[in-house]
Amino acid sequence: MKLEMADQFIAHPGKDGRPDQSIKDHLFGVARLATEVARKIGLPEAGELLGLLHDIGKYSKAFQEYIRSATGRLNPDEDGYVDATAQKGKIDHSTAGAQLCWETLSMKGGHYAVLGQILALCLASHHSGLIDCVSPGASLEDLSNFLNRMKKDPQKTFIEEIKSKIDPEVSER
Repeated sequence: MKLEMADQFIAHPGKDGRPDQSIKDHLFGVARLATEVARKIGLPEAGELLGLLHDIGKYSKAFQEYIRSATGRLNPDEDGYVDATAQKGKIDHSTAGAQLCWETLSMKGGHYAVLGQILALCLASHHSGLIDCVSPGASLEDLSNFLNRMKKDPQKTFIEEIKSKIDPEVSER
């Protein structure tokens, strides 16, 4: 599926005659809410970052084909059509934001690495529930569930594809 410039990346399909919500609008909307919630504990910037990154995986071709197939925007005869019922819940759209956050902040070391892990943990957990960072009975050789998620195959998280598709306004913020 090739998206034309005029096409928007869909985060949520419109209902009851309302237009689709673009990923950019969704991310900025969640960022505003998360900023206000996080302000209560003195961390508005962390809240904004979480809001901006939480669904960046929806920029992937795989997610866009899924959502367009599920809503009838793609029919079975068109390129890119997927069986949306079979794909439901199988396209990872939360790990990419966590990986991007982890990658960017952990390389700075020190407090930034800790902050990166905390924020990435929130991002990776936003659909599945909080990931246990230290599995009971894990040996020194075992990676934690969190690190496994951060090291997930980039082709399965679409991170490189997504980096090239993020709306410039989101990326700049």
